[in-house]
Amino acid sequence: MTYTDSRYNTLNRGSKKMDPPSITQEVLASAKISKKDNILINANAEDGSVHTFSEEEKVAYSKFITERLIDQEDVLSNYVPIDPSTDQLFVNCTDGVLLNKLMESLFLTQVNLKGLCIKNKMNPFEMIQNQNIVIKNAIEVGCIIVNIGAQDLMNATPYLVLGVIWQIIKQGLLSKVNQNANEILEILFEEDSVKEVDNTQNQHQSDEHSAEEILLRWVNYHLEKEGCERRISNFSEDIQDSVVYSHLFHQLVPIEFENLVSTIHSESNLFSRAELITKACEKIGVKCFLTPSDIALGHPKLNLALVASLFNSEAAIANLRKEREEKHRSDQERLERERLERERIERERQERERLERERLERERLESERLEKQRQEMERIEQERLERERLERERLEQERLEQERIERERLERERLEREQLEQERLERERLEQERLEQERLECERLERERLEQERLEQERIELEEMERIERERLEYEERERIERERIEREREEFEEQERLEYERLEQERIEREEMERIERERIEREEFERLEEERIEREREEALRLEAERAERELRERERITRQSELERIEYNKEYKICIRIQKRMIDDTSLTDNMTKLIGDITELKRNIIGELRNTTHHQAELKKLTKSIDRVLENKNEGKKLKKQKKVIIKPVKGVPNGLDPNKMKNYQSLFYYLQTRPEVMGKLLFLLDKNQMGKTFDNLLLSMFPYEISPREEDLFLKALTVGIEYQIKYSETLQDFLQSESVPMKLLYQYFKKKGFKYLKEIITPLILKVLDQSDLNLNFDPYWIQKEIQIAKELKDGKKSEKKTFDQTFEQLMSNNDVVSIFNSRCLQLVELGNAFLEGITKSIEQLPVQLRYLCRIIAEKSKYAFPTNNRNNHNGGGISSDEGGSTANITLNNRSKQLPENREKYISYFLIIYRFIIPIISSPDLLNELVLLQHPYITKQSRFNLSQLSRLIQSVFSEKPWMNCFPTVYLNKWIIQNSSSADKFLCQVAQVPDLDELIHYSEYNEIMLENNIKFCSVINISEIIWLHETILSNFYDLEDIGTLKDVSEKSIQNLAERAINSKLDKGKYVTAARQSTPAIMTSQKSQNWPLKKYLDEIDFPIQLPEQGDRSIQLSFINRLDQLNEQSIDLWKECKLWMIDILSKSQPPKKNANTIEIIREAIDYFKTGSNSSENLSIINKSNELISRLRTFDRDQCTDGLDGGGPDNFNLFLLDVEKELATILRKNKVMRSELTRLHTLLKSIRIDAAPLEHLTKFQNEQLEKAIVKKQLKTTQLTPLPKDKSTIKPHKFILLDLVKKGMILRCELPESSYSKTKIYIKSLGPGLFEIEAKFGPITKSLQLELDDLLEKSKNHIDEFPLEGITLDVTLTIHLLMKLFSL
Repeated sequence: MTYTDSRYNTLNRGSKKMDPPSITQEVLASAKISKKDNILINANAEDGSVHTFSEEEKVAYSKFITERLIDQEDVLSNYVPIDPSTDQLFVNCTDGVLLNKLMESLFLTQVNLKGLCIKNKMNPFEMIQNQNIVIKNAIEVGCIIVNIGAQDLMNATPYLVLGVIWQIIKQGLLSKVNQNANEILEILFEEDSVKEVDNTQNQHQSDEHSAEEILLRWVNYHLEKEGCERRISNFSEDIQDSVVYSHLFHQLVPIEFENLVSTIHSESNLFSRAELITKACEKIGVKCFLTPSDIALGHPKLNLALVASLFNSEAAIANLRKEREEKHRSDQERLERERLERERIERERQERERLERERLERERLESERLEKQRQEMERIEQERLERERLERERLEQERLEQERIERERLERERLEREQLEQERLERERLEQERLEQERLECERLERERLEQERLEQERIELEEMERIERERLEYEERERIERERIEREREEFEEQERLEYERLEQERIEREEMERIERERIEREEFERLEEERIEREREEALRLEAERAERELRERERITRQSELERIEYNKEYKICIRIQKRMIDDTSLTDNMTKLIGDITELKRNIIGELRNTTHHQAELKKLTKSIDRVLENKNEGKKLKKQKKVIIKPVKGVPNGLDPNKMKNYQSLFYYLQTRPEVMGKLLFLLDKNQMGKTFDNLLLSMFPYEISPREEDLFLKALTVGIEYQIKYSETLQDFLQSESVPMKLLYQYFKKKGFKYLKEIITPLILKVLDQSDLNLNFDPYWIQKEIQIAKELKDGKKSEKKTFDQTFEQLMSNNDVVSIFNSRCLQLVELGNAFLEGITKSIEQLPVQLRYLCRIIAEKSKYAFPTNNRNNHNGGGISSDEGGSTANITLNNRSKQLPENREKYISYFLIIYRFIIPIISSPDLLNELVLLQHPYITKQSRFNLSQLSRLIQSVFSEKPWMNCFPTVYLNKWIIQNSSSADKFLCQVAQVPDLDELIHYSEYNEIMLENNIKFCSVINISEIIWLHETILSNFYDLEDIGTLKDVSEKSIQNLAERAINSKLDKGKYVTAARQSTPAIMTSQKSQNWPLKKYLDEIDFPIQLPEQGDRSIQLSFINRLDQLNEQSIDLWKECKLWMIDILSKSQPPKKNANTIEIIREAIDYFKTGSNSSENLSIINKSNELISRLRTFDRDQCTDGLDGGGPDNFNLFLLDVEKELATILRKNKVMRSELTRLHTLLKSIRIDAAPLEHLTKFQNEQLEKAIVKKQLKTTQLTPLPKDKSTIKPHKFILLDLVKKGMILRCELPESSYSKTKIYIKSLGPGLFEIEAKFGPITKSLQLELDDLLEKSKNHIDEFPLEGITLDVTLTIHLLMKLFSL
């Protein structure tokens, strides 16, 4: 709010013109702002030069483009809105879409967007195509594009991009200026026309006025009509003080801006002036994308754009002026009738003068027409000469081009001749080199022969020299022994002398040490005496200083107390409080935000996000189903055996039911869903009562629509409360803690689903990279079983040698296997690899305790606390120890609690954290990464058996270290158990920290968020299917009597729910399905008096019977959750809060208060201020509020309104104003939360769409993989015919059956042994990896086909025999024979 001088408040509002106070040149000079204050940013060009561009231009253009294209946000969501504080404008212009759309919005008929490519990811060719369209359209609309190509715009060179954008905006605005100026052009340049001597030339020039000249003349024209002496010749220095703008606005809308000129002149700060101008633009409906600094700094381009916008919107301004001046017309008509009579005589005189002027004007126009004809003839002649010149230049260019082509042809012929000559020379050179190499080879052989003879001679000589050397060494050895003896005797003598010297030296040192100790004792006694004296002096000095310091501190505290009291009194003065409130409202403009639009946007975003989540869930379920089908086909399982599916809820359409829905029923359904959503205790028990077979797609979608906890903290809070109640009932229903944790009830399944969804980000960022690290190592093998390793070595040897090993692996003991160095090496290597990967997983889990979602940790804490009362230690524990082991009757994947099912763990929190976080959340993902769907499928569509085994080994190791149980195996694993013991402490620390979290409301502030949503009346609106509504209605009717006790509970607390759950488990009702009051043909089961007022019963009775599925089938509808009972029983209005809101409204629209004014005086000043304004409904409403506020304040308790300081008069209400200040802070904070919520939902919707983007592609890819797998399986099961076309080209390998039996390739055969030598075996290849074995015994022929993949798979799994029809093959020797025969 701008404070204006009081002397200007007395201006006559009825006067049409005002005489503003004069402004001296000194004031203008002092208010000037140097253009050096503009923000310039350097940009390096490709040629090394440095260009600058204005940050103001970037901000203004970003706002302009956002406003122009915001209505196309659904199409251009990746481009608008543009953040002006970043370089998003340049990034969004790289692909050309934004610039083309901007030109389309400005030039609807001139722009051609044929061939424009719009999609999320473009290749460089598509971007260049779009940029070429930009350049073509820019030239078409009149932009000057010089030395700018598509690549420059793709590189987003800032100064080039801003230049192109400015030309587009300028042409768009100024083209409208030219169109709108046709009617007033003669008026604007009337003065110039009179001054021109030559009438013909004047007419020609008036047609060629540029848009900038028209705008300058338009502004000067209005300044002249305003009576202002100022004129402008540019849009920078002449306009930056905002005075010209104020006169222009006053001239355009005189009634609305009658005080604007005086306000501008009274304000010395140019930025404050400019802020007033921007607000004036918003008042008249002109979108101002300039900031006050752009006007104050005199930015020429942006000011030109603002003046053009004002010029183009003058028609709207004229309409506004017409409406405002309509009320003055009646008075003016009366005066007009009197004036017409006086003017009639004057018109007769003027008519004669007009006829004379028209005669002169016709003569002038005739002369101008002749001048135009002459100029047109001259122009035609010039064009003819120009065409002739261009034709001559074209012919000359064609001649030069033909000469150039001829020269190039001759040059190519010359180069071809030179190339042929070079090739000939090269062949000759190679021939010479070959002859030279042959000659050198002969010489080399001769030299080698001579060298061998020389080496033989040298060998003989060397043997003779070695003999002589051995004799010399023997002589030297004897001499060395003698020298060593003499040296030992000398060293013994020297040692004796050294000992004697050391003894004497030791005695001397002892004497000196005793003397030193005596001197130190004397010095120490002297030092202690002096130190005691010094300490005494320091103590006395410290006491004196302490007394002085205490006295100074006392005086300082008294002074600070007096000063703080004075400051508090001054701070709490009422006019000070009001000034602070008004400053706060000016600094934070969110008070004026359109909250209705904001609330609507938030509700719409939530509804869209729910729809996206439902689609994403559907795609994920489809993807999971396809993945399981592929695995089953590739693992050769029975194709006819169908996958286990969830029980589906089938609701069939009813013939004859129309597609429309009953409005009354839908209103009651709104209340019913609101009741179930906001009463978590009822919803929690309903979840407990459901059977696990009722969970399916309908249930999942219904729960997602009612509790989309991924979207809003409110729904997450309600879901967690409902889930907690369901868990409470499940705990009471379970006999032991282990039964509770392993139960397959609906609350427990929802708990694990919540863990997976809420922890998805944790799994994505922490666990998935570790899993992919294992899957990326295709040759990794973590099977360290020595029997398995020995078998691998044996198979590799058999494949290499083609001989069957006589020694069997499983006949050897562990010690015998470990005596083999190869087995030990592989065993240690694989154990080391397993430990290294285990270290990576353990470190990633233990160090990510802060990244683990706090909601999961909170649920672990809640379950641990509730289990203390349900499973007390003293009557359920045996304290026999125990751990986690595998179920003997199941597979390794289904791990259950065996020993712990009989006793409770000593550390309950640690055990529950282990079970929920490690055992049910992390370990299943590691052992079965398919559960992550798209996170793993993008890189590994099919996971091999070996990779699955590696991950199962790792999951087993991680489970062992967290459960502190040793690695159990049929052979010793000392290394692994040592590692488990070493790292159990870090795992134990992690488990202890999991449940150490406060309440969620302290971390996520659910209550504050719910309060803000409730105060702003934000209703929950969701997407739901009709079949889901029918299913929920039927489910409630079936469980009505079981929900009656908790639904009618008045005191809803944790203790009461526990007691109710205890009684409900012992006495479960079985009264059947509830029948509504309207449909009771026979006396129904009597309900209690409490249930008569139960809202659920009222809703069911009003709905009567469930809606029926229309004949057209199921469909999705939008359903708002509304509580109609609360709407009928609205609470009384809080008068104190209403008064605070009134005061905020008054201060936001009034002037700053006078010094030392009290509350009543401030309100009365505001009333006087509003009375001086227009008689609008808004002003009258504020005046009524102000009068009512004064009356109410006098009725409140004085102790509540004032603290009695500063006189405490009857008109002082400083405590009330302080409360108003707090209320304003609360409103602004809530508005900020609402805006941040809108931003969060926008970001969430974008992230959901980004995450869901690959799902469709993955589903299509998995469908293709499934088809390929089925085709491959059919090829395996179908009898393939051999290649028939040319049998002569297929040469089979012939063998005798007896030879193959002796080699060990054939283990068993149905033929008698006597026919082995007469049976011939033919082996031939039918295709890649497919072979045919044909046996001939006389006229009898039998053939079978064999796949190499089957042999390799059996060899990898250490299966020795391969049974076929009538024959059994040895796997290893068969592979060896095929590799040898066909060079595999």
